[in-house]
Amino acid sequence: MRHFFYLHGQSARNALIKILRQPFGSLLNLLMLSVALALPLALYLAIASIQDWAGRLSAVPQITLYMEQSAEQADISAVNATLHKHPEVKSFVFISKGQALKDMEARNGLQGLADGLESNPLPDAFVVTPTTLEPHELDLLQKELSGLPMVSSAQFDASWAKRLFAMIELGQRITWFLGGVLGLALVLVTHNTIRMQILARSDEIEVSKLIGAPDSFIRRPFMYHALWQGVLSALIAWGLTSWLTLAANPAIGAFAHLYNEEVSLRTLKPVELLVLIAGSALLSMLGARMASNHHLRQIEPR
Repeated sequence: MRHFFYLHGQSARNALIKILRQPFGSLLNLLMLSVALALPLALYLAIASIQDWAGRLSAVPQITLYMEQSAEQADISAVNATLHKHPEVKSFVFISKGQALKDMEARNGLQGLADGLESNPLPDAFVVTPTTLEPHELDLLQKELSGLPMVSSAQFDASWAKRLFAMIELGQRITWFLGGVLGLALVLVTHNTIRMQILARSDEIEVSKLIGAPDSFIRRPFMYHALWQGVLSALIAWGLTSWLTLAANPAIGAFAHLYNEEVSLRTLKPVELLVLIAGSALLSMLGARMASNHHLRQIEPR
C-alpha cells in the first residue's frame, strides 16, 4: 500500500514539475482554460449577488389585508394571532381605520376631512411582508390570507417581483448553459492536449508495453497532468473573477448609491471555490481518460 501511494505521489510530482518546466506553453494553455471557466463563473457571481441584493430589498412585495367594515376587535385579534404563527409571514403591521384616515389627510393635505364625514369609510388593514419572493408562492399566500375570517380582500402588486424573479431565473439558466458548453470545451481541450502528449511519447509507450507495463501505469502521468491542469486553471479563473469583482465594485457601488441602495459583487465562498476546483479537475481528468483510452489501444509494440 505504501508503494502504491509512493508511485502516485511520484507521478503527481513529476507531472507538476513538467508543467513548471514549460512555463510559456503551459501558461498559454492554462489561460485559455481559465478564461473558459471565468466566463460562467463571473455570470454566476453576478446572479448570486443580485439574489443577495433582492433578499435585502426594503420594498419587498407586501400583501394588504382589508378587514370588513363590520369587523370587531375579536376578529382583528384572531387575524393577528394567525399571522403571528404563519411560517410564510416574515412580519406584519396593523393599521387601524383611524390611523389610515389620519395618514390620508396628512399625505394629501386634507386636514379636517374626518370632521365632514359621518363615519370613517376606511377599513382596518394588515400590511403583511412575506418571507418569499417566488411569485407562485406569493399567489398561494394571497389566496390563503384572503380566506381568513372577516377579511374582505387581500391585495398586492407582484409584477415587479415576477419580473425580478424571471430575470434571475433566466440568468441562472444562461449560467448553467454557458457552464455546460465551456465545461465541454474544457474536456475537449484537455483531450487534445493529452492526445498530443501521447503521440509525442508513442515510442516510449511502445517500450513500456513491450516490457509488460499495464495501461493504468502508462495512463497515470497523463491523468495527473490533467489533474494539475484543471486545478491550476480553476485557481487562475478564481483570481480573474476576484480581480474583476474588486475592479467593478467601486463603480457598481457608486451607481447604486444614486438610488440609495448598497449593491456589490461578491466573491466565491470557500465551499464554492472547492466545488470549482473539484469540478475543473474532474472534467480535465475526464478528457485525459478519453484521450488515453482511445490512443493507448492504437499504440501496440511492433
